[in-house]
Amino acid sequence: MIGIVVNPRARKNAEDPARIERLRQILDAEGIVRQARALEEIADIAREFRRSGIDILVIDGGDGTIHHTISAFIPIYGDASLPPVALLRGGTMNTIANSLGIKGPSEEILQRVVRAIKERYSLEIIRANALGVNDRYGFIFGVGFPVSLLSAYYRGRGRGRWKSMRVLFEILLSIMEKERGEGNFFLPFEADIWLEGEKLPMGRYTAILGSTVKGVGLGFKPTRRVGQKEDLFQILCLDMGAKRMALNALKVLLRMELRGQEVFDRMATRALIRLQIPADMQIDGEIFGDQWEIRLQIGPAIQFIR
Repeated sequence: MIGIVVNPRARKNAEDPARIERLRQILDAEGIVRQARALEEIADIAREFRRSGIDILVIDGGDGTIHHTISAFIPIYGDASLPPVALLRGGTMNTIANSLGIKGPSEEILQRVVRAIKERYSLEIIRANALGVNDRYGFIFGVGFPVSLLSAYYRGRGRGRWKSMRVLFEILLSIMEKERGEGNFFLPFEADIWLEGEKLPMGRYTAILGSTVKGVGLGFKPTRRVGQKEDLFQILCLDMGAKRMALNALKVLLRMELRGQEVFDRMATRALIRLQIPADMQIDGEIFGDQWEIRLQIGPAIQFIR
């Protein structure tokens, strides 16, 4: 049986409300479709799906929908593993799906899953750990520059590739003009960080990034060591100005490794971040404000259908 969690506010559903009915028709009698119109409803859907014993969990929405869905499902399933997950790429950026190599139109992905259930053949599976961030689960976490980047992307109208290019151009202008204040993407912040209980010597940062997937959006793949060892996340802690950050961004795009005294790069199972002044953090593209203490830990392994 297939269970589909649908976010009716996701970009593709908002632009084409009839799309949800098409997904329902593709599913036919092979499962159930539930729309989550509020975050609180996802936990009720998780309980229903667990009682029903679904074999495949399908998530129809973007990165935020994935984050909220697994955050609700993991505690309800407890020690039991989640069923294999199919992502229908229903959002704007679909960073998680892209990073996992999940491609194709939503209807084709669902058709392939339904056909596998009916004809009883195996689907290709890729494994990825969730990343626990306080009481939530996601795959990509950031403080500092990652949040500034997202905030610029969400400002004003437009989304997609052209908006991404505009934001990157805005960052270049910020570097050239050496802006200060609210418009600066690279404002430093003070924090104490412990990895596996060991305190880092650095105390000032411009960016902290933790991830269990290689791609973090906008074509950047700074966490390329993810997956080399199971049940670990990669964390990057950086203290560098705008020009150095821009140079390292270029290195990331050229698939070069980040090195230097300003970069701390480690694979870990847990981390504790205590900020001197409250700051925003992002989980899978969603921004959460006024964080003082952030606990990261490796989450359960999830099987994704590719």
